Amino acid sequence: MTNQSIPAHIEFTRAGNQLIPTSAYTYAQLADIYNQARVDYIVPMPMNAKRMQEYVEAYDISLDGSVVALTDDGLPCGIGMLGMREGRGWITRLGVIPDRRKHRAGQAIMEHLIQFAKDQQARLIQLEVIVGNEPARRLFEKLGFVSTRELLVIRKPPSLPTPNMTYDSLAPITLNESEIHALLASRQDNPSWIEETKSLMNVDHLRGLKLVSDTGEWGWIIFQRSPFQLTHFVLNYNDDWLAKALLYHVHKEYPKQDTKIENVAIHDHIWNVYQQMGYIEVFRRTEMFLYLK
Repeated sequence: MTNQSIPAHIEFTRAGNQLIPTSAYTYAQLADIYNQARVDYIVPMPMNAKRMQEYVEAYDISLDGSVVALTDDGLPCGIGMLGMREGRGWITRLGVIPDRRKHRAGQAIMEHLIQFAKDQQARLIQLEVIVGNEPARRLFEKLGFVSTRELLVIRKPPSLPTPNMTYDSLAPITLNESEIHALLASRQDNPSWIEETKSLMNVDHLRGLKLVSDTGEWGWIIFQRSPFQLTHFVLNYNDDWLAKALLYHVHKEYPKQDTKIENVAIHDHIWNVYQQMGYIEVFRRTEMFLYLK
């Protein structure tokens, strides 16, 4: 984006930063700005135009409420995005390009996102910060955010599970789309924004399996299958061995696909189950809330 294409509705902050709604940019431009801002992060998580659009649509990102910050000469220096759902806001994709930092752009972006959420009558704003990113955490605490819990991002590399006769004796039942949606609507857990039912309802390629034993134990699993990865796991079960059997059958069916599961609460019992099935911790996030009056 050049100086000549800057729209008229620029917001100027107290620090002198210029903020432009992300709706003024293409998804390719937003992905490029984000990638530049995250190049030196602990976990960069690069995006392309397609992934950026999918992200916006899955997590109810407000392109009018999200912003790109500009330098004095009109160059993008940072980005911040805001999801909005029923009285809540979620701040994400926040970053400032390394050689354009030190001008309070991050704080200016955050203050804009918070104010936009307030203007939309939000009662709560939430976010996650990678453990170890102390500058960001200090900024969030300065703005009034408080830590709520620690979340794990975990992974299981592609592999065929070790044969297990007990698990193999159970025949998995494939769930159809209506069954998947009904089970997601019945959830009683406390997922993060990206694993909420509303998020999962927005993504494509959901799969689901159900297991029922001869003695009455039961369980189901729902997940997203993309061409190269399995993600967005939701499990419900009444015995740990059923949970392990569900994971076993998923990886038996898709042994060549990498698996990444985001935001597993560190004190959730399911983390023990995942570890027993070969999952490893990749990194941690701290969930933080800002309660609005």
